[in-house]
Amino acid sequence: MAISFLKSSTLKNKTVLLRADVNVPLDNGKVADDFRIVSILPTVKLLQKGGNKIILCGHLGRPKGEPEEKYSLKPVAKHLADLLNLKFIETDHKIPDYQIPHLIFYSGRILEEKHQRQLKNIHARDIVVLENLRFYPGEKENDAVFAKHLSVLADVYVNEAFGVDHRKASSVSAITKYLKSYAGPLLEKEIKGLDAVLKKPKKPFVVLMGGIKISDKVQTMENLGKNADKILVGGGIANLFFLAKELEVGLSKVEKEAVKTAWQLQRNFKDKLVLPVDLVVANENMDKNSIRVTTPYEIGKKEMVLDAGPKTILEFAKHLKTAKTIVWNGPLGLFEKKPFHHATFALARLIGGRGKGIAYTVIGGGETVDAARQAGQEDYIDHVSTGGGAMLEYLAGKKLPGIEALK
Repeated sequence: MAISFLKSSTLKNKTVLLRADVNVPLDNGKVADDFRIVSILPTVKLLQKGGNKIILCGHLGRPKGEPEEKYSLKPVAKHLADLLNLKFIETDHKIPDYQIPHLIFYSGRILEEKHQRQLKNIHARDIVVLENLRFYPGEKENDAVFAKHLSVLADVYVNEAFGVDHRKASSVSAITKYLKSYAGPLLEKEIKGLDAVLKKPKKPFVVLMGGIKISDKVQTMENLGKNADKILVGGGIANLFFLAKELEVGLSKVEKEAVKTAWQLQRNFKDKLVLPVDLVVANENMDKNSIRVTTPYEIGKKEMVLDAGPKTILEFAKHLKTAKTIVWNGPLGLFEKKPFHHATFALARLIGGRGKGIAYTVIGGGETVDAARQAGQEDYIDHVSTGGGAMLEYLAGKKLPGIEALK
Protein backbone atom coordinates (compact mmCIF):
# COMPACT_ATOMS: atom_id res chain seq x y z
CA MET A 1 0.00 0.00 0.00
CA ALA A 2 1.37 3.42 -0.98
CA ILE A 3 2.07 6.22 1.46
CA SER A 4 -0.47 9.07 1.48
CA PHE A 5 1.39 12.36 1.15
CA LEU A 6 -0.10 15.54 2.55
CA LYS A 7 -0.91 18.11 -0.12
CA SER A 8 -2.12 21.71 0.15
CA SER A 9 -5.73 20.69 -0.52
CA THR A 10 -5.74 17.50 1.57
CA LEU A 11 -6.91 18.72 4.97
CA LYS A 12 -9.48 21.41 5.70
CA ASN A 13 -11.04 22.26 9.07
CA LYS A 14 -9.71 19.16 10.82
CA THR A 15 -7.97 18.59 14.13
CA VAL A 16 -4.52 17.34 13.17
CA LEU A 17 -2.14 15.41 15.40
CA LEU A 18 1.24 16.53 14.05
CA ARG A 19 4.19 14.40 15.16
CA ALA A 20 7.34 16.49 14.81
CA ASP A 21 10.98 15.89 15.65
CA VAL A 22 11.61 18.63 18.21
CA ASN A 23 14.42 16.86 20.05
CA VAL A 24 16.67 19.93 19.99
CA PRO A 25 19.57 21.04 22.21
CA LEU A 26 18.80 23.51 25.00
CA ASP A 27 21.09 26.02 26.69
CA ASN A 28 19.98 27.58 29.97
CA GLY A 29 16.36 26.70 29.23
CA LYS A 30 16.37 28.11 25.70
CA VAL A 31 16.59 26.45 22.28
CA ALA A 32 20.24 26.43 21.20
CA ASP A 33 19.73 25.06 17.66
CA ASP A 34 16.33 25.44 16.00
CA PHE A 35 17.09 23.66 12.70
CA ARG A 36 14.50 20.94 13.33
CA ILE A 37 11.88 23.42 14.54
CA VAL A 38 12.36 25.72 11.55
CA SER A 39 12.08 22.67 9.26
CA ILE A 40 8.44 22.06 10.28
CA LEU A 41 7.28 25.68 9.84
CA PRO A 42 6.06 25.19 6.23
CA THR A 43 3.90 22.26 7.36
CA VAL A 44 2.46 24.18 10.30
CA LYS A 45 1.61 27.13 8.03
CA LEU A 46 0.09 24.80 5.43
CA LEU A 47 -2.20 23.26 8.04
CA GLN A 48 -3.14 26.66 9.45
CA LYS A 49 -4.04 27.89 5.98
CA GLY A 50 -6.57 25.07 5.72
CA GLY A 51 -8.29 26.23 8.89
CA ASN A 52 -7.07 23.19 10.81
CA LYS A 53 -6.51 22.89 14.54
CA ILE A 54 -3.00 21.62 15.22
CA ILE A 55 -1.96 19.43 18.15
CA LEU A 56 1.80 19.12 17.91
CA CYS A 57 3.52 16.33 19.80
CA GLY A 58 7.08 15.17 20.19
CA HIS A 59 9.82 14.33 22.66
CA LEU A 60 12.98 15.84 24.09
CA GLY A 61 15.91 13.96 25.60
CA ARG A 62 15.68 10.63 27.38
CA PRO A 63 13.33 10.85 30.36
CA LYS A 64 12.49 7.55 32.01
CA GLY A 65 8.74 7.45 31.41
CA GLU A 66 7.87 10.16 33.93
CA PRO A 67 7.97 13.99 34.06
CA GLU A 68 11.40 15.64 34.42
CA GLU A 69 11.52 19.42 34.26
CA LYS A 70 14.79 19.54 32.32
CA TYR A 71 13.11 17.62 29.48
CA SER A 72 9.98 19.78 29.26
CA LEU A 73 8.91 20.89 25.79
CA LYS A 74 7.97 24.33 27.11
CA PRO A 75 11.13 26.02 25.68
CA VAL A 76 10.40 24.42 22.30
CA ALA A 77 6.78 25.64 22.39
CA LYS A 78 7.90 29.15 23.35
CA HIS A 79 10.45 29.22 20.52
CA LEU A 80 7.87 28.01 18.01
CA ALA A 81 5.47 30.74 19.15
CA ASP A 82 8.19 33.33 18.57
CA LEU A 83 8.94 31.98 15.08
CA LEU A 84 5.25 32.08 14.14
CA ASN A 85 4.66 35.43 15.85
CA LEU A 86 1.87 33.93 17.96
CA LYS A 87 0.95 34.77 21.54
CA PHE A 88 2.28 32.07 23.88
CA ILE A 89 0.02 30.63 26.58
CA GLU A 90 0.79 27.89 29.09
CA THR A 91 -1.91 25.85 30.80
CA ASP A 92 -2.36 22.47 32.45
CA HIS A 93 -6.14 22.38 32.56
CA LYS A 94 -8.37 24.90 30.73
CA ILE A 95 -7.96 25.90 27.09
CA PRO A 96 -8.51 29.69 26.90
CA ASP A 97 -11.23 31.03 24.61
CA TYR A 98 -9.66 33.58 22.24
CA GLN A 99 -10.85 34.64 18.80
CA ILE A 100 -7.37 34.95 17.26
CA PRO A 101 -4.90 32.04 16.87
CA HIS A 102 -2.59 31.32 19.81
CA LEU A 103 0.13 28.83 20.58
CA ILE A 104 -0.82 26.93 23.72
CA PHE A 105 1.64 24.79 25.65
CA TYR A 106 -0.53 22.15 27.31
CA SER A 107 1.15 20.38 30.22
CA GLY A 108 -1.91 18.47 31.45
CA ARG A 109 -1.80 14.66 31.59
CA ILE A 110 -3.41 13.67 28.30
CA LEU A 111 -4.31 10.16 29.48
CA GLU A 112 -7.05 11.63 31.66
CA GLU A 113 -10.49 12.23 30.14
CA LYS A 114 -10.84 15.72 31.60
CA HIS A 115 -7.73 16.83 29.69
CA GLN A 116 -8.84 15.09 26.52
CA ARG A 117 -12.14 17.00 26.75
CA GLN A 118 -10.30 20.30 27.21
CA LEU A 119 -8.29 19.74 24.06
CA LYS A 120 -11.53 19.59 22.09
CA ASN A 121 -11.98 23.31 22.83
CA ILE A 122 -9.17 24.64 20.65
CA HIS A 123 -10.03 26.94 17.74
CA ALA A 124 -9.21 26.85 14.04
CA ARG A 125 -5.55 27.75 13.35
CA ASP A 126 -4.66 27.33 17.04
CA ILE A 127 -1.54 25.32 17.81
CA VAL A 128 -1.34 23.21 20.94
CA VAL A 129 2.04 21.78 21.88
CA LEU A 130 1.72 18.78 24.18
CA GLU A 131 4.21 18.04 26.94
CA ASN A 132 7.01 15.56 26.21
CA LEU A 133 5.50 12.24 25.10
CA ARG A 134 8.36 10.34 26.72
CA PHE A 135 6.97 11.40 30.10
CA TYR A 136 4.66 8.43 29.48
CA PRO A 137 6.17 4.89 29.48
CA GLY A 138 3.78 3.84 26.71
CA GLU A 139 5.47 6.09 24.15
CA LYS A 140 8.78 4.26 23.88
CA GLU A 141 7.06 0.89 24.27
CA ASN A 142 4.92 1.49 21.15
CA ASP A 143 1.97 0.79 23.40
CA ALA A 144 -1.37 0.48 21.60
CA VAL A 145 -3.36 1.79 24.58
CA PHE A 146 -1.24 4.94 24.74
CA ALA A 147 -1.61 5.40 20.98
CA LYS A 148 -5.38 5.11 21.32
CA HIS A 149 -5.38 7.84 23.98
CA LEU A 150 -3.46 10.07 21.57
CA SER A 151 -5.84 9.27 18.73
CA VAL A 152 -8.94 10.58 20.53
CA LEU A 153 -7.42 14.07 20.43
CA ALA A 154 -7.55 14.43 16.64
CA ASP A 155 -9.24 13.55 13.36
CA VAL A 156 -6.09 12.78 11.37
CA TYR A 157 -2.38 12.19 11.92
CA VAL A 158 0.59 13.72 10.08
CA ASN A 159 4.13 12.38 10.48
CA GLU A 160 6.91 14.98 10.14
CA ALA A 161 9.32 13.22 12.50
CA PHE A 162 11.84 11.57 10.18
CA GLY A 163 14.50 11.86 12.87
CA VAL A 164 12.64 9.32 15.04
CA ASP A 165 11.07 7.17 12.33
CA HIS A 166 13.72 4.51 12.91
CA ARG A 167 12.27 3.97 16.41
CA LYS A 168 9.15 1.94 17.18
CA ALA A 169 7.24 4.46 19.28
CA SER A 170 3.51 4.91 19.83
CA SER A 171 3.43 8.35 18.23
CA VAL A 172 5.12 7.21 15.01
CA SER A 173 4.02 3.60 14.65
CA ALA A 174 1.02 2.37 16.69
CA ILE A 175 -0.88 5.65 16.22
CA THR A 176 -1.44 4.94 12.52
CA LYS A 177 -3.80 2.07 13.43
CA TYR A 178 -6.31 4.53 14.87
CA LEU A 179 -6.17 7.63 12.65
CA LYS A 180 -6.09 8.34 8.93
CA SER A 181 -2.38 9.02 8.47
CA TYR A 182 -0.25 11.11 6.13
CA ALA A 183 3.42 11.76 5.51
CA GLY A 184 3.97 15.50 5.70
CA PRO A 185 5.92 17.58 3.15
CA LEU A 186 9.11 17.39 5.22
CA LEU A 187 8.96 13.60 5.44
CA GLU A 188 8.19 13.40 1.72
CA LYS A 189 11.26 15.55 1.06
CA GLU A 190 13.40 13.21 3.19
CA ILE A 191 12.17 10.10 1.37
CA LYS A 192 12.68 11.56 -2.10
CA GLY A 193 15.97 13.19 -1.18
CA LEU A 194 17.49 9.95 0.08
CA ASP A 195 15.91 7.75 -2.59
CA ALA A 196 17.80 9.81 -5.18
CA VAL A 197 21.01 8.46 -3.63
CA LEU A 198 19.80 4.88 -3.21
CA LYS A 199 18.09 4.26 -6.53
CA LYS A 200 20.05 5.90 -9.35
CA PRO A 201 22.92 8.03 -8.07
CA LYS A 202 24.73 9.98 -10.76
CA LYS A 203 28.33 8.89 -11.18
CA PRO A 204 30.95 9.36 -9.90
CA PHE A 205 29.35 8.73 -6.50
CA VAL A 206 31.48 9.64 -3.47
CA VAL A 207 30.67 8.96 0.20
CA LEU A 208 32.42 10.93 2.96
CA MET A 209 32.21 9.30 6.39
CA GLY A 210 33.58 10.84 9.58
CA GLY A 211 32.66 10.92 13.25
CA ILE A 212 33.71 8.46 15.94
CA LYS A 213 31.34 5.44 16.00
CA ILE A 214 31.68 3.09 13.05
CA SER A 215 29.07 0.76 14.57
CA ASP A 216 26.38 3.31 13.64
CA LYS A 217 27.64 3.59 10.07
CA VAL A 218 28.94 0.20 9.00
CA GLN A 219 25.71 -1.01 7.37
CA THR A 220 25.33 2.32 5.60
CA MET A 221 28.89 2.11 4.29
CA GLU A 222 28.30 -1.46 3.12
CA ASN A 223 25.05 -0.58 1.34
CA LEU A 224 26.27 2.64 -0.28
CA GLY A 225 29.58 0.95 -1.06
CA LYS A 226 27.82 -1.25 -3.63
CA ASN A 227 27.28 1.78 -5.89
CA ALA A 228 29.83 4.28 -4.59
CA ASP A 229 33.01 4.89 -6.55
CA LYS A 230 34.92 6.06 -3.48
CA ILE A 231 34.37 6.01 0.30
CA LEU A 232 36.44 8.71 1.99
CA VAL A 233 37.02 7.92 5.66
CA GLY A 234 38.02 10.52 8.25
CA GLY A 235 37.45 11.47 11.87
CA GLY A 236 37.64 8.95 14.67
CA ILE A 237 36.52 6.05 12.49
CA ALA A 238 39.69 6.40 10.41
CA ASN A 239 41.64 5.52 13.57
CA LEU A 240 39.96 2.11 13.54
CA PHE A 241 41.40 1.38 10.13
CA PHE A 242 44.84 2.36 11.41
CA LEU A 243 44.36 0.00 14.37
CA ALA A 244 43.29 -2.74 11.97
CA LYS A 245 46.67 -2.23 10.28
CA GLU A 246 48.31 -2.49 13.72
CA LEU A 247 49.35 1.17 13.71
CA GLU A 248 49.64 3.33 16.83
CA VAL A 249 46.76 5.77 17.47
CA GLY A 250 47.94 6.97 20.88
CA LEU A 251 45.26 8.53 23.08
CA SER A 252 42.83 9.08 20.20
CA LYS A 253 39.13 8.43 20.72
CA VAL A 254 38.42 5.12 19.08
CA GLU A 255 35.73 2.43 19.19
CA LYS A 256 38.27 -0.33 19.85
CA GLU A 257 35.71 -3.14 19.99
CA ALA A 258 34.91 -2.43 16.33
CA VAL A 259 38.41 -2.98 14.91
CA LYS A 260 37.25 -6.22 13.27
CA THR A 261 34.49 -4.25 11.52
CA ALA A 262 37.07 -1.86 10.05
CA TRP A 263 39.19 -4.80 8.92
CA GLN A 264 36.20 -6.37 7.13
CA LEU A 265 35.32 -3.09 5.41
CA GLN A 266 38.93 -2.71 4.31
CA ARG A 267 38.84 -6.22 2.85
CA ASN A 268 35.46 -5.79 1.10
CA PHE A 269 36.03 -2.29 -0.28
CA LYS A 270 39.81 -2.06 -0.54
CA ASP A 271 39.66 -0.44 -3.99
CA LYS A 272 37.09 2.13 -2.88
CA LEU A 273 38.25 3.16 0.59
CA VAL A 274 40.40 6.28 0.85
CA LEU A 275 42.06 6.88 4.23
CA PRO A 276 43.89 9.97 5.53
CA VAL A 277 47.53 10.23 4.43
CA ASP A 278 48.41 12.81 7.07
CA LEU A 279 46.90 13.91 10.37
CA VAL A 280 46.92 16.76 12.85
CA VAL A 281 47.87 15.49 16.31
CA ALA A 282 48.49 17.01 19.74
CA ASN A 283 49.01 15.95 23.33
CA GLU A 284 46.15 15.17 25.71
CA ASN A 285 45.82 18.82 26.79
CA MET A 286 45.95 20.03 23.18
CA ASP A 287 48.75 22.46 24.06
CA LYS A 288 49.53 24.77 21.16
CA ASN A 289 53.21 23.80 21.05
CA SER A 290 52.30 20.11 20.85
CA ILE A 291 50.25 20.43 17.65
CA ARG A 292 51.91 18.92 14.60
CA VAL A 293 51.16 17.27 11.27
CA THR A 294 52.29 13.68 10.87
CA THR A 295 51.60 10.49 8.94
CA PRO A 296 49.47 7.59 10.22
CA TYR A 297 52.74 5.71 10.79
CA GLU A 298 54.21 8.25 13.20
CA ILE A 299 51.54 8.92 15.83
CA GLY A 300 53.02 9.03 19.34
CA LYS A 301 51.67 6.99 22.25
CA LYS A 302 50.76 10.18 24.13
CA GLU A 303 49.23 11.98 21.15
CA MET A 304 45.64 12.29 19.91
CA VAL A 305 44.47 12.52 16.32
CA LEU A 306 42.36 15.69 16.16
CA ASP A 307 41.99 16.49 12.46
CA ALA A 308 42.92 15.40 8.95
CA GLY A 309 46.06 16.99 7.54
CA PRO A 310 46.54 19.25 4.48
CA LYS A 311 47.58 16.43 2.14
CA THR A 312 44.46 14.47 3.11
CA ILE A 313 42.28 17.51 2.41
CA LEU A 314 43.79 17.71 -1.09
CA GLU A 315 43.40 13.96 -1.65
CA PHE A 316 39.75 13.95 -0.54
CA ALA A 317 39.09 17.12 -2.56
CA LYS A 318 40.41 15.42 -5.69
CA HIS A 319 37.63 12.84 -5.48
CA LEU A 320 34.89 15.26 -4.38
CA LYS A 321 35.67 17.67 -7.24
CA THR A 322 34.78 15.04 -9.84
CA ALA A 323 31.73 13.63 -8.02
CA LYS A 324 28.18 13.96 -9.33
CA THR A 325 26.64 12.53 -6.15
CA ILE A 326 28.01 13.19 -2.65
CA VAL A 327 26.80 11.87 0.72
CA TRP A 328 28.46 13.24 3.86
CA ASN A 329 27.98 12.14 7.47
CA GLY A 330 30.33 12.92 10.34
CA PRO A 331 33.05 15.56 10.90
CA LEU A 332 36.70 14.90 10.09
CA GLY A 333 38.03 16.21 13.37
CA LEU A 334 37.31 18.10 16.56
CA PHE A 335 35.84 20.95 14.51
CA GLU A 336 34.32 22.69 17.55
CA LYS A 337 37.83 23.59 18.73
CA LYS A 338 40.23 25.63 16.62
CA PRO A 339 42.57 24.87 14.92
CA PHE A 340 41.11 21.38 14.46
CA HIS A 341 38.27 22.61 12.22
CA HIS A 342 40.26 23.03 9.01
CA ALA A 343 39.54 19.71 7.26
CA THR A 344 35.84 19.65 8.15
CA PHE A 345 35.27 23.25 7.06
CA ALA A 346 37.40 22.94 3.91
CA LEU A 347 35.48 19.91 2.67
CA ALA A 348 32.14 21.44 3.73
CA ARG A 349 32.94 24.43 1.49
CA LEU A 350 33.91 22.15 -1.36
CA ILE A 351 30.71 20.11 -1.05
CA GLY A 352 28.64 23.29 -0.80
CA GLY A 353 30.36 24.63 -3.90
CA ARG A 354 29.29 21.60 -5.91
CA GLY A 355 25.73 21.43 -4.59
CA LYS A 356 22.59 22.62 -6.37
CA GLY A 357 23.88 22.27 -9.90
CA ILE A 358 27.17 20.48 -10.43
CA ALA A 359 26.51 17.54 -8.11
CA TYR A 360 23.65 16.19 -5.99
CA THR A 361 24.72 16.63 -2.37
CA VAL A 362 23.24 15.09 0.79
CA ILE A 363 24.36 15.67 4.38
CA GLY A 364 22.93 14.55 7.71
CA GLY A 365 23.70 14.16 11.39
CA GLY A 366 23.67 16.90 14.01
CA GLU A 367 27.42 17.58 13.99
CA THR A 368 27.62 17.47 10.20
CA VAL A 369 24.77 19.94 9.73
CA ASP A 370 26.25 22.17 12.43
CA ALA A 371 29.64 22.12 10.71
CA ALA A 372 28.10 22.95 7.33
CA ARG A 373 26.21 25.83 8.94
CA GLN A 374 29.32 27.18 10.65
CA ALA A 375 31.17 26.96 7.34
CA GLY A 376 28.36 28.94 5.69
CA GLN A 377 27.38 26.09 3.36
CA GLU A 378 24.05 24.77 4.66
CA ASP A 379 21.99 26.68 2.09
CA TYR A 380 24.05 25.29 -0.80
CA ILE A 381 23.42 21.62 -0.04
CA ASP A 382 20.71 19.87 -2.07
CA HIS A 383 19.33 17.83 0.81
CA VAL A 384 20.05 18.56 4.47
CA SER A 385 18.50 15.68 6.39
CA THR A 386 16.79 16.31 9.73
CA GLY A 387 17.73 12.81 10.82
CA GLY A 388 21.09 11.42 11.91
CA GLY A 389 20.49 7.81 12.91
CA ALA A 390 17.34 7.66 10.77
CA MET A 391 19.24 8.86 7.69
CA LEU A 392 21.97 6.28 8.24
CA GLU A 393 19.44 3.47 8.65
CA TYR A 394 17.48 4.56 5.58
CA LEU A 395 20.66 4.72 3.49
CA ALA A 396 21.59 1.29 4.88
CA GLY A 397 18.49 -0.01 3.11
CA LYS A 398 16.56 -0.68 6.29
CA LYS A 399 12.81 -0.28 6.63
CA LEU A 400 12.00 2.43 9.16
CA PRO A 401 9.02 1.62 11.45
CA GLY A 402 7.57 5.13 11.24
CA ILE A 403 7.55 5.09 7.45
CA GLU A 404 6.35 1.50 7.15
CA ALA A 405 3.41 2.33 9.44
CA LEU A 406 2.21 4.91 6.91
CA LYS A 407 1.85 2.32 4.15
